[in-house]
Amino acid sequence: MFHRDYINFKESITTFKISDMARDLHKKGFDESTQAKLAIFRDYLKEWLPVFLSKKEILWDTVNIFDFFAGPGEDNQGNEGTPLIITQEINPYFDQIISKKIDINLYFNEYDKKKFNVLKERLIPETRDLAPYSIEIDNLDFKEAFNKCYPIMKNKRAANLLFLDQYGIKHINEEIFKKIIQLKATDFLFFISSSTIKRFSDHPEIAKYIGLDKESIESTPYYKIHKKVLEYYKTLIPANMTYHLAPFSLLKSSGGLYGLIFGSGHILGMEKFLTTCWKVDPERGEANFDIDDDRIDNQYDLFTGALKKPKKIEGFERELENNILNCKIKNDRDLYIFSITNGFTPSHTRKILTSLVGKKKIKKNIFDLSHRIIKKEAKVTPIELI
Repeated sequence: MFHRDYINFKESITTFKISDMARDLHKKGFDESTQAKLAIFRDYLKEWLPVFLSKKEILWDTVNIFDFFAGPGEDNQGNEGTPLIITQEINPYFDQIISKKIDINLYFNEYDKKKFNVLKERLIPETRDLAPYSIEIDNLDFKEAFNKCYPIMKNKRAANLLFLDQYGIKHINEEIFKKIIQLKATDFLFFISSSTIKRFSDHPEIAKYIGLDKESIESTPYYKIHKKVLEYYKTLIPANMTYHLAPFSLLKSSGGLYGLIFGSGHILGMEKFLTTCWKVDPERGEANFDIDDDRIDNQYDLFTGALKKPKKIEGFERELENNILNCKIKNDRDLYIFSITNGFTPSHTRKILTSLVGKKKIKKNIFDLSHRIIKKEAKVTPIELI
C-alpha cells in the first residue's frame, strides 16, 4: 500500500452523500472546544510515539497513523489541524526512524473534494525534503477508506493509531467498532456528537448506529449522554476480551456537546490517555467543563475546613481505601489496575497510600505503580495492614 521516497496522492471519488449535522469547523477559526480536542490529540501523540520509536528493543517495525476525517489541514486562521500536528510531532524522531529502520506510514482521508485538494497543497511543503515516512491521501467515503486500510492494520508487525473525527454519529457503528477492537497494538480516538444524539433521540438512525433507544436518551441528563454512549460501546466488547475504553467530553461555547472515546487493548495505552486528560481537566480528568456540576471553586468544607474535592475523586478515594482495608486490593499490581480502569493515574493512588501510611493503617513500602507491574515477570509487593 505505502511506498517510501514519494507521496502517492490517490483521488478516488465516490457518489456517497455525507449527512453533515455539524457546522463546517474549518470555515472559521477553531473554537475553544476544538482547540481542546486538538490539544488532547497532540498530547496523546507525544505520549504514544516514544513507545514505538524511542525504545531500544523494537517490537513493531511498522507504525501506521490513520486520520480518516482529515480536513484541509488547518482552519482559515492558520491553526493546525490533525494532519499538520501529526507530521510535526514525528519530526523529532527522524534519526530514530532512520537508524532503526522503522516504516512510518501516514494515511489521510478527506471526503470533501475542496478540502482534499487544500490538504494536498499543505502537506506537499511539509514533506518536500523527503521525510523518512510515506504519506497517502485519499478522497473516499469513510467506509471505503476504512475497508481499504484494514488489511494494513492487521499486519502483526504493525502498531496503529486511528483518529476518527466524524461528523455526526453514523460512522463508528457496531461493525466498525468490533473490527477495530480485534486489532493488535492499536489505539483509537473517535469523536461523536452528543448534542445530535440528545436532539434527535426519536430518530430511528440513533438506535441504528449507536444502539440507544429514545427512552434511555431522554432519561439521561444532557451532560451524561456521552457516558451513556460509552456504556453502549462497552457492551460490544466480548466477555472473554480485555479491552479499555475511556471518555472525554467537550462543551462548545455555543452549548453543543461532543464526546471523545479512547480505546486500547493495552493498559499502558489507557494510562497515557488518562495522563493527557488530567492535564486538560485537573479536577476530574474527563471534560473541559464541570461535568458533574460539583461547583466547588475554592469552596471549603464547613466541618473539616478542607478544600472540597470533586465527587469523582472523593468516590475513588473512598472505594480504593475500602478495598485496601478489606483486602480486595492486595498488592501494587492490584493498585495499578484498579487506578487505571477507574480513570485515575498512579499519582492519585500514591497520595492515598501516603495518607493510609500516615494514619497507620498500612505499613510503609515501595510500591511499583507503573505499567511494568502487570508484566508476568514483575515482582509484586503485597500491602500489609497494621
